Amino acid sequence: MHKIRLVKQKLNFSAAHFITLENECEALHGHNYYTLVEMAGGPDDNFYLIDFGILKKEMQGLCNALDHKVLMASENPHLVMAVNGTQFDVAYREKKYSFPAEDVVALPIPNTTVEMLSQYLCVKLKELLDGKGYLDKIRYLEVGVEETAGQMATYRIDL
Repeated sequence: MHKIRLVKQKLNFSAAHFITLENECEALHGHNYYTLVEMAGGPDDNFYLIDFGILKKEMQGLCNALDHKVLMASENPHLVMAVNGTQFDVAYREKKYSFPAEDVVALPIPNTTVEMLSQYLCVKLKELLDGKGYLDKIRYLEVGVEETAGQMATYRIDL
């Protein structure tokens, strides 16, 4: 079995977020997130697992969609969210925020931790690559998200 890993400076995004914990809500803050992609399997007829150019393009598109946005966890039971005209409003108990709606990405995850961000990106990348027939001989796909140097979570899908 062959394995490739893609770690590129350009596969990053800067975003704001906050995490809700058991009985508190972190302050709004941001990170310069970096991603990595790893996959393993058998080479195709061209002796590729996948062309790095294709993998970079798809992952860059996913990163671009999150870049310079406020990330919200739409499945978080502690948050109340609503779009009011051009504003995206969110509340955690007495703490309330309002952002321009165009600056917010509501992700279908329960919290904006790197664990959940890596899962979200891995699932989205799998959908993109699978829809174009690039995963036929791939055994697993893994995506990592680093929020600061040395702090990363990964999520793996066995295929």
